[in-house]
Amino acid sequence: MILSKSLSLWSILCILSLLNSLVFILASPVKKRAYVPETKTFYLHLYIAKLSPDGFERVVWTVNGTYPGPTLVVTKGDRLVIHVINNLGVSTSIHYHGFFQRGTNWYDGVPGQTQCPIPNNTTFIYNFTVPDQSGTFWYHSHHLAQYVDGVLGAIIVKDPDDPYQNYYDEEVVILLSDWYHNETFTLLNYYLSPASKGLEPRPDNGLINGRNNYNCKWASVSYKCIDNAGLSKFNFVPGKRYRLRIINTSALLSFTFSIDEHAMDVIEVEGMMTKRHTIHRLIINVAQRYSVIVTADKLVSNFWMRADLQITCYNAIGIEYLNPYVKAIVHYEGANHLDPTTKGWADNLNRLNNCIDLNTSDLKPFFPENVPAKADQTIYLNASIEKDASNVYRGVVNGSTYVVDVENPTINQILFKNQTLFQPNQNIIGQFNTSQVIDIVAYNGVTGEHPFHLHGHTFWVLGSGPVDTKPDFSKLNIFDPIKRDTATIPNKGWIVIRFEANNPGIWGFHCHIEWHVEAGLVAQFIELPHELRKLKPPADWEQLCIKSPNPYNDLILQSEQRTIIDDMRNVDTLIKNLGWNWGELEFNWNYLLVYFLNIF
Repeated sequence: MILSKSLSLWSILCILSLLNSLVFILASPVKKRAYVPETKTFYLHLYIAKLSPDGFERVVWTVNGTYPGPTLVVTKGDRLVIHVINNLGVSTSIHYHGFFQRGTNWYDGVPGQTQCPIPNNTTFIYNFTVPDQSGTFWYHSHHLAQYVDGVLGAIIVKDPDDPYQNYYDEEVVILLSDWYHNETFTLLNYYLSPASKGLEPRPDNGLINGRNNYNCKWASVSYKCIDNAGLSKFNFVPGKRYRLRIINTSALLSFTFSIDEHAMDVIEVEGMMTKRHTIHRLIINVAQRYSVIVTADKLVSNFWMRADLQITCYNAIGIEYLNPYVKAIVHYEGANHLDPTTKGWADNLNRLNNCIDLNTSDLKPFFPENVPAKADQTIYLNASIEKDASNVYRGVVNGSTYVVDVENPTINQILFKNQTLFQPNQNIIGQFNTSQVIDIVAYNGVTGEHPFHLHGHTFWVLGSGPVDTKPDFSKLNIFDPIKRDTATIPNKGWIVIRFEANNPGIWGFHCHIEWHVEAGLVAQFIELPHELRKLKPPADWEQLCIKSPNPYNDLILQSEQRTIIDDMRNVDTLIKNLGWNWGELEFNWNYLLVYFLNIF
């Protein structure tokens, strides 16, 4: 009798549980819809142009003639076929930041690790799928500091089962960047010399979607400069809800992003959906991405969108000719076209922690995950900037500065030479022959934060701590940590992350401050090399190592002679895009092909 009652009670509990689940499913905004993956083909034509994003004219390394480059929009499950046509005058590569590249490690786009560079006047095709990812990503050159000169753009991967799809009406992509008026050839040579004393190049401005104003009184008379060049403007329809996809594409500095009088609900961190968390200001470091929902629920007017450069975070305070208060305009339909008069949020103006990430305790995964209870291996990483024997400040990982070997990438050594031993300056801090759970305990040995990015993975952020503290491993969050691919080690602080080393390939782990990458603050992981050797790389990828010159042979980087063209408003540029290379007096089928493919 007791057994019968127990079974009945258990049955009732099970039925109630099923009914509760059914109610949740029926109430959920997620509507399963059958999506047949497609192949999306894109053409990214890299060439030099003279542009004036903030009114100051400079040579820009463009994608299809624009900065930022075009946004690539695909759907989860799609195959991306991306034709990179390199006419920059020097070699290049494209990294697809945040993508796992499972089974296609050779398309991760890192010279010296997963490929040889794409030579000038060469077209190379990246061909990969995104079967299990969606969210906000970006592409950028991973060669020298070319993305700082302009080689970048956004990639948006739509999810047919987006849990928030009924909570916003439109999407807006917002790219933030610090901006330099000198090419990185010049800046990098100075930085990697004793004269810099380790001081990173300081930006001249900040941009929102490639636009801002600049005070031309600060410009040399030898340069063309136009005051009030114009700000980016975002048109809002009263009552509509907007998903803003925000990407920090800077070389050095983080931003604090906000819209006057408009609260924001965070719903995504680097491809990982989160529970809604309301904020007024978004702290976003280099290479990080967030989605927030903003509702146009104010009186019809114009409002300032703000992206304040966090100049105190990296000793950039005191720059004589830099206005750190970067702005754009949110224009409500029906409002006049005068500049906004709104004021920024009054709270948190004097926060001391704007140099670190949003509080991880406020970011919770939308879909619960089973975080491994413990790691199979713990790797301790010490990141610092130290002076070498030549009085040049270099990035140092566990006592070693990474040196790029573009002619002999790590993947080639694995695939074709079966190597297991590597030069110390390749900074291979982990080799995993079996799938393992890895903890990285990373310490920052210098003043200034380091936003570290892990290729080929997302990781759980278990904890972090500020200056002069040590991790308390008993207090790490293994219950519901947020997962992402770029996280910040605070100023002289620490961070603990956990990831699953189960993706065959060579995966970089590096500070995403671009000057630190070029200074050698880079490490590598080798995962499941026996599985990697079973995969067959494409023939055109193998050919890159036969064709590519080594740009690192000389410290002083020299750019080849190039044809400089103006933007699309210039007649010469229009003629060139129709196929006739006016400056070189020759017909170029690549230009004509790219022009028509991007029209249709």
